Amino acid sequence: MRATFFIAVFCLVSSSIISQNLNESWQIGIGGAITKFNESDAAYIGDQYLFQIPRFNLTMPIGERLALDGAISFNTLDNAGFIKNSAKYFSLDGSLRYNFDAIIDNFSPYVFVGGSVVDSERKMTPTFNIGAGGIYWVSNRIGINPQVYYKHSLDSFESMRSHIQGTLSLIIKLDWNNLFEGGNYATKSSGSCLQ
Repeated sequence: MRATFFIAVFCLVSSSIISQNLNESWQIGIGGAITKFNESDAAYIGDQYLFQIPRFNLTMPIGERLALDGAISFNTLDNAGFIKNSAKYFSLDGSLRYNFDAIIDNFSPYVFVGGSVVDSERKMTPTFNIGAGGIYWVSNRIGINPQVYYKHSLDSFESMRSHIQGTLSLIIKLDWNNLFEGGNYATKSSGSCLQ
């Protein structure tokens, strides 16, 4: 009885998360990033431009317009042809995102604040982040996600400098409605898990 109650509550919560708003579903992304330091900091960091491939992120909705986003980016390649890395870059990011309504067909913009722990061949340093981005949904489940961070590093931290990071990811919307498909609890088109 308890298991049935738990599954019913889980299904109701999951179906309420999945709604018509394109930004109200769990999303997973994979992509890349380019980081830019200003010229005066380039010699200190090791380069003005660094690229990161791969970059992974997971977004979880926590309200009608709010979502939490976690990401990790690092450089596994040192030469992409048009840009070369002369320094390593590793970043763990956490953001609180505010989603706006779609402004044009299937494009939903957002702004965010958060923080990162960044390492560039010295030691891990925290940064405060602000930024903006958007998701253009090419289908019901696949989207393209450009975004821009400004990562502010306090002057008291000698291992990192403030910088800009632009990212581009392929986003996949996770379909929790089909979580129990094939079992005793099948998904209905109405979004309910219970038969």
